[in-house]
Amino acid sequence: MKKFLLTTSTIAALIAVGVTSANAGNSASVYQSGRHNTGVYTQNGYHNKGTIDTYGHGNYSKATQQGEWNYLYQQQLGNRNAALTDQYGRNNYAVTGQEGRNNSAATIQTGRSNTSGIAQIGKNHKATTDQWGSNNTSATIQVGNGQKAHTVQTGKGNTSVVIQGGY
Repeated sequence: MKKFLLTTSTIAALIAVGVTSANAGNSASVYQSGRHNTGVYTQNGYHNKGTIDTYGHGNYSKATQQGEWNYLYQQQLGNRNAALTDQYGRNNYAVTGQEGRNNSAATIQTGRSNTSGIAQIGKNHKATTDQWGSNNTSATIQVGNGQKAHTVQTGKGNTSVVIQGGY
């Protein structure tokens, strides 16, 4: 009986969320530890906040935000991890931090006045930033040997900085 009530209340809550989906101030966090994990979430609306923290090896995380004034932070500690951030809208902010070896990070932003930051420490990382729109800002910082950075900005008034340093 308890399982039935729990299931019924969960279904009712999901239906209520689907019917009344909020447009403001949503928050989501995903924490993963270990190997070969996958974390994915999507947020729609305004002023959303998202965090994905991954510790371990061979992990993949993807976060998608659509709207305005959204904030996303992804952190991965370990080797052979991959992080993808996809934001559509304006005035969005995305930061990805990775430490280890052979990690990859990609940020895709479509809209205007968006900000992207990727910081990678270790060896043989890959960072990719694609921004479509106007007045976007991108910064990639890589510390270590064998790093690769690729930034593409299409539009007007965009700014990009890539800083790489070995040790």
